[in-house]
Amino acid sequence: MKRAAFIAIGLVVALGAAAWLATLSPAVDVWLYRRAAAQTMAVPDAQLAAPGELSVLLVGTGSPLPDRSRAGPSTLIAAGDSYYMVDTGLDSVRNLMLWRVPLQKIAGVFITHMHSDHIAELGELRLQTWVAGRRAPLKVYGPPGIERVVAGFNEAYALDTGYRTAHHGAAFLPPAAADLVAVPIEPNVTALETAGLKVTSILVDHGPVKPAYGYRFDYAGRSITISGDTSASENLAHRASGSDVLVHEGLSPELVGILGDAATAAGRLRAAKIMHDIPGYHTSPVAAAHIANDAHAKLLVFTHLLPVLPNAIAERAFLRGVSDVRPDGVVLGHDGFLARLPGHSDAIEQTTLE
Repeated sequence: MKRAAFIAIGLVVALGAAAWLATLSPAVDVWLYRRAAAQTMAVPDAQLAAPGELSVLLVGTGSPLPDRSRAGPSTLIAAGDSYYMVDTGLDSVRNLMLWRVPLQKIAGVFITHMHSDHIAELGELRLQTWVAGRRAPLKVYGPPGIERVVAGFNEAYALDTGYRTAHHGAAFLPPAAADLVAVPIEPNVTALETAGLKVTSILVDHGPVKPAYGYRFDYAGRSITISGDTSASENLAHRASGSDVLVHEGLSPELVGILGDAATAAGRLRAAKIMHDIPGYHTSPVAAAHIANDAHAKLLVFTHLLPVLPNAIAERAFLRGVSDVRPDGVVLGHDGFLARLPGHSDAIEQTTLE
């Protein structure tokens, strides 16, 4: 019996050694990579909305403060098979690609205002939607001044466009389709109406940034309003009235104040000044809850979170007092949060893209 046991152990060790040696073989390396590549390429594209359905995807829920877990502010609206971006924060395009969102379906971009954290990846969105198969220039809607921003990104990527067309061919990457096209819009007007989708610009208060907008999307009897950056805004509450989902920015004055105090104590006076300055043109979570109630929004989703919330304790502190105003119908947003609104229904289906 002992001899049989020793023989069995020896066989296991030998097989293990053989398997380990096999992993060192270049042929095995290539075989493993080929398997992984096949599995990766077989993953289907994400479907964000069914026909006749409106949905909202939080692409980036962060702020200018560096955050490993959150991209810069960016939101995607899907109206059936047509997608629209609201702002293009840092790393937003990377998230879309990781989630296998079909970029060629992006039919337009709405910019809330021209702060750098909201326009950071317009150039990369321009490039990647073109590479994905976009066949016409991409319209970028925004406040007056959007013309300068769009012209700058087109110029910055002009050489890159020429290189890629020369390399892959104009039939594959038509140069006439590469550019962004600016569409300046006025506040509180219908910015776009197409195929049953209506997009309305909403003047908000983010001075000295003037004008700054939020946007409301109405489709198939459902509605989603995005605040953009703003202090508490009565106009936003009024024009968001009856929204199924209100995606609202949030800044905790208490937590930002603590950061400011810590920066002062550490001698980081420039950081302390920024922490002192920013609360005045943002909205506290409690104030946003009041706005959602005034608008009779079914679901309030926080985004553009300030400051960085590294753990559950910080998240709890950020939301302190919100439940006193709004006991339910509140979500602390995270990158990949998806709310789907079936047409002509009251349902709100919440999930997360991985």
